[in-house]
Amino acid sequence: MGEKESPPPKAKGSCLGKLMTFVVFLGLAGLGAALYFVAQPQDLSDIDGRGPAAVGKSSRNLKEVLKNSSDGAYPLKLSEEEINLYLRDTLAFKQAGFLGEWVDIEDVAVRLEEDRAEVVIVRSVAGYPLTLSMYIRIEQIEQPDGRITTRIFRNGGPYQEWLPKPGIGGRFGQLPVPEGFLLTVMPSFQQLVGVYREVPESGKRGKPVKEVDFIEDMARISIADGKLLLDPRPNTREMLMPGG
Repeated sequence: MGEKESPPPKAKGSCLGKLMTFVVFLGLAGLGAALYFVAQPQDLSDIDGRGPAAVGKSSRNLKEVLKNSSDGAYPLKLSEEEINLYLRDTLAFKQAGFLGEWVDIEDVAVRLEEDRAEVVIVRSVAGYPLTLSMYIRIEQIEQPDGRITTRIFRNGGPYQEWLPKPGIGGRFGQLPVPEGFLLTVMPSFQQLVGVYREVPESGKRGKPVKEVDFIEDMARISIADGKLLLDPRPNTREMLMPGG
């Protein structure tokens, strides 16, 4: 009987090559899906104070309202609608830089949710709308002596309870992104805040002058669903006592 011919040996690395091809395919598919959601603007119809429902409505002079609250030492509640109407009536939308001919800021809106705010910039690229947003959280801790320490976070909290870090920084289109991704778009938000904040040449803060200055000077700041709650009154022993 003749000897049976043995099958040719498999090429080395063939399994590893298939695995790498599969991994690359998954990576490209994930990247494609991410780019798709980035290109889809988020739905802003739930935000009060913008769109067709806001046509014909006038805004309050929030700068004057904030100043009166600060000077008179009384608490103030601003609604999501009031803030967005004021942004509509006071903000000049202009995209600086060499892309100015192709990229325009069409709108800015603020969504107030429980314990966080989302600032949304709507851009138009060659006539197509794109959205970009950043979350802001404010954490205030009352010290034993009554003083309140304030920390501002550029994130909307963790993605999930079991994943505390990194926090969700905002959304590129409909895609939630980690807070580290905001570094690439921070100049746009800094330019926006600069319209409503006074930056003294000395770098030292003086008396509040603009809208954000008054907000940051408040003793208590909290964000609720559809509301921004502000209180300029510092803590006193009387205020901390029951019934005070």
